[in-house]
Amino acid sequence: MTASNGVPLSGLALTEAISAALVDLYAEFYDHDRTTATTYINDNVVVCVLEDILTSSESRQIADGAGKAVIDGRIAFQEGAQDDFTKAIEGLTGRRVTAFLSANQTHPGVACELFFLEAPPAAVE
Repeated sequence: MTASNGVPLSGLALTEAISAALVDLYAEFYDHDRTTATTYINDNVVVCVLEDILTSSESRQIADGAGKAVIDGRIAFQEGAQDDFTKAIEGLTGRRVTAFLSANQTHPGVACELFFLEAPPAAVE
């Protein structure tokens, strides 16, 4: 993705775009718009921390003692949505994702999406 002037996104614009893209994916898959995200990039690693991820149904399951079932469902979701998440990151960074890891916790309802990127192309001098 590029800015309106055709220059690839970087810095704060890139991290905000990644956060927005992952929040949109969560909203699409989980049908709620409470989730917020903060993204960090360090060299070849992108980390996106998402908060308030649980649906009302998942919160009820957790209250009823079925937290493991919620985590199992989240793992299944990530396996099924991996291509969508990877495509979003590759489109925004312009770099190939070489690995994707996802972790979820029910108390509090947070997730961490971790992407490893291929090295950037060598600068031409």
